[in-house]
Amino acid sequence: MKKLSLLLLLMILLSACAPAALESNAPVAESAPLATPTAPSFETLPNPRLTHIEMLDPLNGWGQAEGVILRTEDGGETWLDVTPTDIQSNPAYAKSFFLDEKTGWILLEDVDRPNAGLIFRTLDGGANWQWRSVPFGRADFGFTDLDNGYALFNMGAAAGSMGVSIWTTQNSGGDYARVFYHEPGFEYTLPFSGIKNGISFRDAQNGWIGGTVPMDGVIWLYRSVDGGFSWAEQKVDLPSGYENAQTSTAAPRFFDGGLATLPVQLFGEQFATVFYQSQDGGETWTATQPLGVDGLYSIASPNDIFVWDGGMVFNFSSDGGKTWVYQSAENWLPDDTLRELDFVDADTGWALTEYELYRTNDGGKTWEKLGQ
Repeated sequence: MKKLSLLLLLMILLSACAPAALESNAPVAESAPLATPTAPSFETLPNPRLTHIEMLDPLNGWGQAEGVILRTEDGGETWLDVTPTDIQSNPAYAKSFFLDEKTGWILLEDVDRPNAGLIFRTLDGGANWQWRSVPFGRADFGFTDLDNGYALFNMGAAAGSMGVSIWTTQNSGGDYARVFYHEPGFEYTLPFSGIKNGISFRDAQNGWIGGTVPMDGVIWLYRSVDGGFSWAEQKVDLPSGYENAQTSTAAPRFFDGGLATLPVQLFGEQFATVFYQSQDGGETWTATQPLGVDGLYSIASPNDIFVWDGGMVFNFSSDGGKTWVYQSAENWLPDDTLRELDFVDADTGWALTEYELYRTNDGGKTWEKLGQ
């Protein structure tokens, strides 16, 4: 009996000394909030004299000017100076490509070595840049996505011919591999004859090069299905009434859903521009209605296309070039050279002249001068 009493007493003492269990609603210490990254401080330039503009939507876009690379978030009203701190060449007329409002590349040629250059890349709207030496200078280049890109380098032109090298990258421009090269005295699948106007790829394997050759009734268009290693001519019929015209073919533009647009300028008894359309990613091309204008154009979408006639008339198509509407610009005629025309949809566009930047919100009917 004594042993039992002592055992009970010991159990009571031990339970009194045990720590109390936490209740389900007991307060829990909060962790310290994560530090918010400091937003970069960009200098604002209200009215730079732009040499190039590339808008992505009604608000966001990129620009280039003497000594600076720029970005806008308000439709071109003001511009942010996002120039890399370690840039050593003037980017005013450098080749560039912008994937979105955060991602872009600038190619700066080496003035002392024509076969060399530096490519700068940003992934955060110009807050930070990385650069890499590349084995080509002033080249036509682009990207199908963040990783896969291509470049067409002009090695020299003479008498209607032009030698090129073609390069591709699979790591966002970190490294380029040469996939094609014109060596004098050899025949290649991409002919030496013809001036190459530009290159574009639908994806990593399928690419197109447009060009011009001084021959009647020929559309110069070559296509690769193996990433640029080999090329074959893609036959495209000239539109009715222009069968004997000479032509100049640009690189095609590709859109989602297999849609693509191929601009071709026609030179015969009269000048014209025709926008071929593709519904199958460039496998086949169909001519639309030739427009009797040889001027600057902007392809906002597979449907919305603008062409400026050099005066006060803007030509607009909402069906990819099948039909055209001719509309006068009521309050605008540039008093200096028009450099570029850039529309992002059926209503919103910009016109860059040598000294000024204009914007329209009604498809080119009225224009306002920006930066005043």
